Amino acid sequence: MTGGAAGAAHTGRRKGACGAAALGGGDGARILAVDVGTGTADILLTLPGEPLENAVKLVVPSRTQVVGAQIAQATERGQTVVFSGPTMGGGACGAAMKRHLAAGQAFVATQEAALTFSDDLDKVRALGARIVGDEAAAEVAARMPAGSVAPIGSGDLDPGALRDALGLLGADSRFDAVAVAVQDHGFSPHSSNRVFRFTFWEAAVRERRPVGGLFYDAAEAPAEFTRLRAAAALASELSCGGPALVADTGPAALYGALPEGVADAVLVNVGNGHTICVVTLGGRLAGVFEHHTSALDASRLEDFLQRFLSGGLDNDEVREDGGHGAVMGPDVAERDLRGLPMYATGPRRALLAGSSLPLEYAAPHGDMMLTGCFGLLRAFADREVTPGD
Repeated sequence: MTGGAAGAAHTGRRKGACGAAALGGGDGARILAVDVGTGTADILLTLPGEPLENAVKLVVPSRTQVVGAQIAQATERGQTVVFSGPTMGGGACGAAMKRHLAAGQAFVATQEAALTFSDDLDKVRALGARIVGDEAAAEVAARMPAGSVAPIGSGDLDPGALRDALGLLGADSRFDAVAVAVQDHGFSPHSSNRVFRFTFWEAAVRERRPVGGLFYDAAEAPAEFTRLRAAAALASELSCGGPALVADTGPAALYGALPEGVADAVLVNVGNGHTICVVTLGGRLAGVFEHHTSALDASRLEDFLQRFLSGGLDNDEVREDGGHGAVMGPDVAERDLRGLPMYATGPRRALLAGSSLPLEYAAPHGDMMLTGCFGLLRAFADREVTPGD
């Protein structure tokens, strides 16, 4: 037996080209992490026993972008849309729905799918959409002439398409554990969802929760976060009985950006949809500022951050500007925090390019776009679910 063959027999791993062992032959969990944003869905699949640099990584259009494009195609073709499935993020697909109705085309949605567009279904009906039960939606799609209807599925993940895509790329589409992050404003049909969402952050600051404590086992996702619960169901479906974890996209990105061993820090995530800045002291939340990225330019973001960190920004001012809020714990409200280590991430981080703040750009494992996925993996590691060495 040659030395190479003996080595392969000894390790139990198949040799690849140039004598390299095939990837993913070690011990550990095959973990799928998906961070669903406004513009992109960032996907990471770990390979057991491999460093994260060797994981399968994809950055693709988010489901709201995909569904928005499908609705736009139906509008061009003059088709009736039948929209069904779990609640998902609005954004691009909500705008496409409004354009479809404005063009005089019919839009039929099941109740759960219609919650994608508003927690108050009367507002969706007022736009001209018809909301029906699941069986009625299926009947509408079945009885209409061929080519006149476009059945479109909702959901922040398409499990079948995801498995198919990974399979076509040569990746094993079996998962031992699945984690998903989506942004959820909470169910608030008769009040501001901006204010409702920010109560989550205010409670976390008041309770001085650790950043890693903002992740949920899928079965324990809070009832008031309907989109998160829908994502939890999809994560559980993909994990096939294995561990499933969900979180808001904000904590996922922030936990991924926080270096190991650092407890006191300022973390800024400038996403396509939201910008979030948090202060951690002793590894626990001490302050949060959240706004919509589309409402900010570089100078306004700099001004907000400077005043937030010096204690000069409050909820009322941010909300009057169309944002979510700013809260600082009472024990740090008078403290200037601009001397703390600062880490910035997010696809719109270029807005911070001219900042006078001492920012370090976080790119865990060399990939900024997967910061949220790395945060999800870190939350799994807290629960002792890891991809191995």
